[in-house]
Amino acid sequence: MRRQVPTRNTTTQAIMRRPEFALGVDSIRNGEAPDFDYPDAYWSYERGRLWARVAPRSMPLRINGKLNPKAIALFDAASKRGYII
Repeated sequence: MRRQVPTRNTTTQAIMRRPEFALGVDSIRNGEAPDFDYPDAYWSYERGRLWARVAPRSMPLRINGKLNPKAIALFDAASKRGYII
C-alpha cells in the first residue's frame, strides 16, 4: 500500500518560482517528452508542463527576471477550472 505524500498550502507564485516549473514549461515548448527524474519536484515540473499547454507560446513566464503577472493570472484561472492541480 502506497502512502500519500504530505500536503501543504502554497501560493501560485511559490509554485511558479520553482526552477522545476520552468523546466516543465521548457519541456513542452521544446517539444520534449516528459522527464520525471525530479522525484522531489515532480509536482512543480508537471504543473509547468500543464501551464505551458494552456498558455500561448508567446506568453513569457518571466519578464525582466520577475514572474509575468499575466502568466500568474492564467495559472490561477486554469487552476480554478481544474486544468492544473
